[in-house]
Amino acid sequence: MSTFRTLADVLRDRSDDELGELLRMRPDLAVPVPQDIGALASRAGTRASVSRAVERLDRFRLDVLGATVIVSEPVKLSQIAAVLAAPEPKVADAVDALEALALVWGPRDELRVLRAVHEVLGPEPAGLGAPAATLLRAYAAPRLNSLARTSRVAVDEDPGTTIRSILESWERPGRVDELIAECGPDSQQVLERLTWGPPRGRLPVSGDDSATSAAGSAVARLLNRGLLVSVDRHTVVLPREIGLHLRARRIVASPVHERPELDVSERDAVLVDRTAAGAAFDFVRRVELLGEAWGHAPVPVLRGGGLGVRDLRRVALLLDVDEQDAALHIEVAFEAGLIAEGGDTEVERLWLPTESFDAWSVGPVARRWLALVVGWLHMQRVVGLVGSRDERDRSLNALRTGLERTSGTDIRLVALQALADLPPGATATVESVSELVEWERPRRGALRDSMVRWTLSEAATVGLTGLGALAVHGRALLKDDRDVVALLEPLLPEQVDTVLIQADLSAIAPGPLDSAVAKEMAMVADVESRGGATVYRFTADSIRRALDFGWSATDVHTFLAARSRTPVPQPLSYLVDDMARRHGQIRVGAAGSYVRCDDEAALARVIADPGAAALRLRRIGPTVVASDAPVDVVLSTLRELGAAPVAETADGTIHISRREGRRALSRPRRPDATYDGSSLDEQHLRSAVHALRSGERASQARPDDAEPGRLPRTASIQMVARLREAAQARRSVWLGYLDQQGTASEQIVEPVSVGGGWLTAYDDRSGQVRTFAIHRISSVALLGAS
Repeated sequence: MSTFRTLADVLRDRSDDELGELLRMRPDLAVPVPQDIGALASRAGTRASVSRAVERLDRFRLDVLGATVIVSEPVKLSQIAAVLAAPEPKVADAVDALEALALVWGPRDELRVLRAVHEVLGPEPAGLGAPAATLLRAYAAPRLNSLARTSRVAVDEDPGTTIRSILESWERPGRVDELIAECGPDSQQVLERLTWGPPRGRLPVSGDDSATSAAGSAVARLLNRGLLVSVDRHTVVLPREIGLHLRARRIVASPVHERPELDVSERDAVLVDRTAAGAAFDFVRRVELLGEAWGHAPVPVLRGGGLGVRDLRRVALLLDVDEQDAALHIEVAFEAGLIAEGGDTEVERLWLPTESFDAWSVGPVARRWLALVVGWLHMQRVVGLVGSRDERDRSLNALRTGLERTSGTDIRLVALQALADLPPGATATVESVSELVEWERPRRGALRDSMVRWTLSEAATVGLTGLGALAVHGRALLKDDRDVVALLEPLLPEQVDTVLIQADLSAIAPGPLDSAVAKEMAMVADVESRGGATVYRFTADSIRRALDFGWSATDVHTFLAARSRTPVPQPLSYLVDDMARRHGQIRVGAAGSYVRCDDEAALARVIADPGAAALRLRRIGPTVVASDAPVDVVLSTLRELGAAPVAETADGTIHISRREGRRALSRPRRPDATYDGSSLDEQHLRSAVHALRSGERASQARPDDAEPGRLPRTASIQMVARLREAAQARRSVWLGYLDQQGTASEQIVEPVSVGGGWLTAYDDRSGQVRTFAIHRISSVALLGAS
């Protein structure tokens, strides 16, 4: 008879690489790092941790795990292969994977499973009911005598003995088939409906209907023979043993050990890469446009949080996309730390670009795209839910809490990895990808298929895929290739720094404009249409806007001449000169407000204009009139009348508007690095494994006279003497310490020096030199030589 080994014993025998792999696959076990291997095993057996691990199992591994629960321990590998109708080598590979996850352990003929797995898989794993002994003991005790007579076994005073006798009678060859045959065809149909799950059924409501009466009779015959067990007045359950018998001792209807194949079609790989790169460029530019727009015209935060529906529609019009894509741009910018909630007062709550946006917007396009797409890959918020309603019938708006789904990142990566496994240029149908993801993550929620569809659509929008296939830079990103930027840069559209100015006062940018040139063009002209070639329109208002921001007519002429491939049309030059001549002719200042103009005739025309009646202008001098309206109202009204007024300061100089947007404080965000599919990096894993090994050595080195958690207290004089002795001899000590929060802990350290009321010691578990206040040390025990 083999010696039983616990999970902690098994984990202690693992190598550092195997422990690191366990922590990589189950990162929650390392946060925070357990004290020792025993604590690691204990945490690995908690229901919450097991549930996280089981959620990431594919269909076959989940069925293998279910088989270990259904088959009585200790489980043999051959038993699992038999109930799954799967090849034993395939089952062995699945068991190895489950063992690496610390969900099962032990020799192949004595496999054991964590107790928490039973709780996570539920009382009816694989659609099978609870064991008959459990059901009979809990729900059929009053009918045991009748069941015993039906099963032709003796009735014992001990109900447990009677139940065992009934179950042993079922094991006789052909006995269960005899009981089923005795019940008749109607009862057999009831069993057929419950065979492949769910194993629970509702009892027919009593009445005069003949069909209802017949169904009730069929169920009653099954209940009288123990083939069904009534758990309450309206519910019956098919016992596990009967279910397995009806399934021919198998727990799956058909083998599921083969991974589904994708429905693949081919695309030109070069065209795929260039299409994706074009989408990536557009995505970066639209996020930049969003940040600049919100910097100059912030949008309010809703009282309940999030972004209003009208504001979302305005963003969609600004970016020339639909509302769902607009929500994607907003959410990704938020995840990347480029927009956040801000405001100048405690009451004012606005959505603003962050300080990080300015640094991001001047970087290379490829690196800016990487920062955005990494945020998208990490994002747990599901953009596809924007516009739907939650369980309380509240609208789920963009940027509002409630869009988070813990499966969001996992489903996104699994769907994209399915494309990454295909050859370059190959794509797959959405339906086949959904089928594969369902096999890879069978326990994910009802949104799984929708999230796959949303993922593939969003991947095309952000520029990770083109024509449905994964681009070369997307493939590198998923494989943690550090050359993502280098792969993307040659594929991006070539930026231009010139435009073609037409005689109709329009300008065409024959390609994506350089960011700095695009900002200057937006100063002097209005964007008329976007796309591969952006069309700008020069108007009197656009020229006045540039003059308002401090440009002179000479500056405008110089800019147009430098940035136009074609000669500047004469009508545009005339428009600039005319607006410059009129600009600032009329000036507005604060009195309530006042208007002054050296040209008395021009001022008279303003006063006489019916459109200026609301300003209640009154002349206070030949060249000055006053108004009760604020300066900004007077300025906007006069501009609507065709004038080009400017504001002036108290000393009579022109007030120059500044095109500087407002900013919110930057939020902490994830680093600009590729996502490696794990929440723990290599350094963290190595440190965690080192800490576990050190903690294990510390546990084994505990003094014999010290109970766990209760080191004997040490007198102060003796304590200092022991610490100095340990420092001189380079010996480790077991230290009892009370921190500033009053938390008692025990740890092994190697003293370096003692003095001034402080102990300086090397903590092998953390790999750092630490200081301890001597008055907080409660006990010291010398250990062996280090």
